[in-house]
This record gives sequence, structure tokens and C-alpha cells, in this order.
Amino acid sequence: MLTLPAPEPIAHMEVTSYRAGVQGGSGLWRGQAVYVKTLVSDDPDRVAMFHHEGAVAARLSHPLVTPLLAHTPNQLIFPLLRGGTLRDLVRCGPLDADAATQVTWGVLQAVSHLHGRGVTHHDLKPENVLLIGGQSQVEAVRLIDFGMSHAAGLPLDIHSGTRMGTPQFMAPEQFQGVRGDPRSDLYSVGVLLFDCLAGHPPYADALGWLVGISEERAAAPGPSALHPLMLRAIQRDRDSRPQSAAEMLAALADARQQLGLPELEHIAPEGQTAGENA
Repeated sequence: MLTLPAPEPIAHMEVTSYRAGVQGGSGLWRGQAVYVKTLVSDDPDRVAMFHHEGAVAARLSHPLVTPLLAHTPNQLIFPLLRGGTLRDLVRCGPLDADAATQVTWGVLQAVSHLHGRGVTHHDLKPENVLLIGGQSQVEAVRLIDFGMSHAAGLPLDIHSGTRMGTPQFMAPEQFQGVRGDPRSDLYSVGVLLFDCLAGHPPYADALGWLVGISEERAAAPGPSALHPLMLRAIQRDRDSRPQSAAEMLAALADARQQLGLPELEHIAPEGQTAGENA
């Protein structure tokens, strides 16, 4: 990852989004197709949030995490990845058990790397899971968007005490302002698996569930072999969930074995081989 002192020229820039003082778009940078987040606000909070995302992304190096190529005073430059998001795929209908667990396996591999680097994502949702070529396979998964993340060791958590997140996919403690607990991400992964299999999240009244006034949950979708893991992951009590991504991966592997599905590979962080610590 390059840290550059001045903005970089982006050829053929096409703006596709604008949110919270940041413009998103694609173009060519040094001959490579890229996606660029450009800071267009001078509000101090927006500036801090922008560079916080860059600092978090710079910590990560895993094949299933979209890499940050360069960070300038007003740009975050990523490779342009084509294929759409998990949300695009699920809109076409629920996934079967093999596809849903392959995507979940890929997300968990990426999340395991984040947690090993002291990062909690805090916004895991289908829109933040890219699928290269639109394929529901482990190796197609790319995790994106670290704007809400918590990173241990950074001098300031700019989102401290906030309730930022997506209600349908955020853990109850996150809604209460708790930051930096990896089990919040595991809750979100459980909701992702549920959403993949059902075509919708488990709680229709997400805010009611988060504040504790509604316990109504949709019936668990997919084959029964997946239900114990899925329902355990979305428990209100953090101590009742899987306690690590590794534990959740092991449970998912067991469920796939019960279903007669092929064993999935562990994908090592860049510069390591499978079996080494993340």
C-alpha cells in the first residue's frame, strides 16, 4: 500500500456515488482499473472518518479482503472488482445450502483475519460482500468498507459510543454503543447466513429486537444441520454465541460434513501458508 503526499490523477473517472462527504467512482490509475473514494468535505468529523477507514484498511492483507492500493490526502484507491454484491445475488432468490455456506465460509475467513489484526468490522451486510464474477464461491468473496470499523491500537476510535450500523445486521450490544467486540461481527455473519438461505434477515422488526421489545423471529431457513450454528450466532447474549471466527468455521465445517458437502479450504493471509497464524 502506498501513502502518497498529494492527490493522484485518475483517468476516465466516472462518479457513481456520494455519501457523507465522500464521492465514489471508477477510473484508471497507473494503468489499473480502480475504485476511488474521494473526500470532498472539509468537515473535521468527515475528514477524521475518511482517514480512519484508510488506516484500518492499511492494516489488512488477505486474499478475501479488498486491498487498499494507495492513500492520499483525499483519496482511498482500491482495485476495481467486477461482479456485484451478495445483496445483488440474494435479490434473485435464496441460495442453496452449498452456495450459502461457501459465501459464509469466505466471509468468516476474512473476518478471522480482521480479528487477528485487532479489527472489528461492525458493518457486515450483503452490500459489503463483493462476489467476483457474481459467483457464490469461497474464492469469489471480497470484504469491503471499513468506515465503521474499530481497530485496537489506533489512537482514537472516532465512532466510540455511537449506534452506527445497519439495524437488520447489527448485534444488540453494538446498538447499545459497545465497540470492538469480535462477537458482534460473528452475530452479523449469522444473520448473513440466515439472509442467504431465507432471502431476508431473521427479524422483521429489527429495531424492536435491538431494543428488547420484540423477540419475534422468522423460522430458521435451510437444512436443519445449519440451524444450531445459525441460531447460536444470532443470540442476544454474546456469551451464548461462538466466541471466535475459528470456532464458527469449525461448526460450519461440521454442518457441511453432515450435509454431505465437500470440505472447504482455509485461505491463508498473503505471505503465509495455510495453518500459520493470521
